[in-house]
Amino acid sequence: MKCKIIQISFLAVAIFLISHSANAQIKETYLGNWKFEAPTAPDGFTYGTIILKKDSVLTTFTDGDYRFPSNWIIVRTDSVMYESDIDGTTVLFSLKIVDKLNIKGNAVWSGGETLMIVTRKEDQK
Repeated sequence: MKCKIIQISFLAVAIFLISHSANAQIKETYLGNWKFEAPTAPDGFTYGTIILKKDSVLTTFTDGDYRFPSNWIIVRTDSVMYESDIDGTTVLFSLKIVDKLNIKGNAVWSGGETLMIVTRKEDQK
């Protein structure tokens, strides 16, 4: 019986945390267009733009005009994690906000991982 109460309590806390982060929004300071470099990503995916919106993220690549939307997003005080389906591959992006002009992180997919170097686009300061 005591074990059941602990399990139910744990489940309630987990649901609260998930629902809280699902409703989180990116601070206005960080909204806008950010250019990125992903040096070890496959050809065609090494440069592009990340568009941070209040409750979603769009990712574009230099070689294309299509904007890949985020499937989900988790926002913390100084980080953003989101997932997108890029040309049939699920990619998990984990970004840490360094300051108003810089973000660092990585992208992980079934075939590998790359460092993400992200800077605010010049027209967004």
